[in-house]
Amino acid sequence: KDKTMKKVLVTLIALSLPTFALADATKGFYVQADAGYSTVKIKDNSGEEEFSDKAKGFSPRLSAGYDFGDFRVAADYTHHKSIERGEYEDDSHLYYKLKFQSIGVSAIYDFNTNTPVKPYVGARLGINRVSLNSDEADPGFHYTEHSRKTKMGIGALAGVSYEVTPNVALDAGYRYNYWGNFEETKIQSHEVSAGVRVKF
Repeated sequence: KDKTMKKVLVTLIALSLPTFALADATKGFYVQADAGYSTVKIKDNSGEEEFSDKAKGFSPRLSAGYDFGDFRVAADYTHHKSIERGEYEDDSHLYYKLKFQSIGVSAIYDFNTNTPVKPYVGARLGINRVSLNSDEADPGFHYTEHSRKTKMGIGALAGVSYEVTPNVALDAGYRYNYWGNFEETKIQSHEVSAGVRVKF
C-alpha cells in the first residue's frame, strides 16, 4: 500500500508540474516598445485673444514593468513631436519651438477572456516636461527665451493585446494624458499606438 501511495503521489506531482509552470509563466518582468501617433494640444488664455496650437506626429514609447497575471504596473518614457513655428517679415520675426517629453507610471488591468485576446484598461500618473525656445524681434526690440517646465499630470488608457506565445504579445491601444496647466497654458495629448511586449 505504501508503495502504491508513493507511486500515486509521484504521479500527481509530475502531472501538476506543468500547471505550476504555466501559472508562473503568466507573471514576470516585461519590456514593451510602441510606435504611436499622437496629437499634443496647447491652449493659452493668458492674452486678450485665445491662442491654440497642436503637434501631430510619430511618438515612440518604451515601457518596462511587471505582470502579476491580470494586473500590470509599468514605467514608460514617451517622446512627442515638437511644435515649431516662425513668422518673418522685413525686420521683424517671431519664432518658437516647443518640445514635449513625458515619463510616467501606469497601472493596467487585463481582462481574462480565456483566449489569446485580452482587452485592458488603465490609469497613468505622468511627469511631463515642456521646453520652450523663442525669439522675437521688431525694430528696436529683441527678446529671446529658453525655458523648461515640469508638471505632474494624469491619464487613462485602453486597448487590447494578443498573446502570440505565453511570453510575447502584440498590443494596440489608445491613451489620453492631461499634462496640466503650464502657467496659463493647458496641455493635453491623445495617442494611438501599436507595439510588442516581451515577458521574461
